[in-house]
Amino acid sequence: MITAYRNNDALEVITTETWQGAQWLNVTKPTQEEVQSLIQTYGFPKDFLEDALDSEESSRIEYDDDSGYSLIISDLPISKSGKYELKSFTTLPLGIIIGKDLIVTVCAKPVPYLEHLTLKCINLNYKSQFALKLMYEMAAQYNRSLRLLNKERRQVEHNLQQRVTNTRLYLLSEIEKSLVYFLGSLKTNASTIRQLFRLPAIKRFDEDEELLEDLQNEHQQAVETTELYLRIVESMSNSYTSLLSNQLNTTMQTLTIFTVLLTLPTLVFSFFGMNVPLPIDDHSALSWIIIIVISFTLVLITSTLLWRSNK
Repeated sequence: MITAYRNNDALEVITTETWQGAQWLNVTKPTQEEVQSLIQTYGFPKDFLEDALDSEESSRIEYDDDSGYSLIISDLPISKSGKYELKSFTTLPLGIIIGKDLIVTVCAKPVPYLEHLTLKCINLNYKSQFALKLMYEMAAQYNRSLRLLNKERRQVEHNLQQRVTNTRLYLLSEIEKSLVYFLGSLKTNASTIRQLFRLPAIKRFDEDEELLEDLQNEHQQAVETTELYLRIVESMSNSYTSLLSNQLNTTMQTLTIFTVLLTLPTLVFSFFGMNVPLPIDDHSALSWIIIIVISFTLVLITSTLLWRSNK
């Protein structure tokens, strides 16, 4: 799907029915026909579109001398649905293709917060400002997603304190996985931000300085918050792993003690059941009581020794 935008006289971003006169094209999961049409119409490299649609593509900046177009690929957070009711995330590349008179944003999935830019007065002729504002929105979305993940983490932690289950541990691992995706993408995005104005197609103006500083601060906050939350989740995972291991050891120890204590009466009864004369008389009820007393005494002595050894 391709949506075309341009500025009106009031610098509001409005949609256009055709590509003619468009200043910004938002491309979402295009078909092969749409890809070919874009390349034929505007002449930028096909690799620019294909790389931006590749989910494994890393954040980077590239410039094509022949066409004069620049490509910025930056990872953005995307919510994903899972088996359980948990807000988890992954990251996906967003391509920003910048030419002399055109901006093209390309992503394999719809990006809801791109629509926020259409609600603001943005002069699409200023390519550097557009790229900065778009990347600022992406950094802000990381921080919003981190707040949601931290809220989920607190709820999972509360539930785990009540009872440790496999499902709750799985939810904790999903949160950790989202944070790992975030940290990896944010670190590669940081390199892209530093190189942003090294492209010939992007000019840096004095008005961009404050916006660039805001972007760097927002991005740095996202990096630091992700690292902090990831350390917390890793600490929780290690703690609950130790707790489960300790519970397993306790359970095995208890079962071993019960096995030993139940084995002693069996040994006593087996001994007197192998044609061994009973203490008093074969037909006396007192012999049966003596055997029980012997068994109980052995169990009591063994229990006392085990209890003292575990003190």
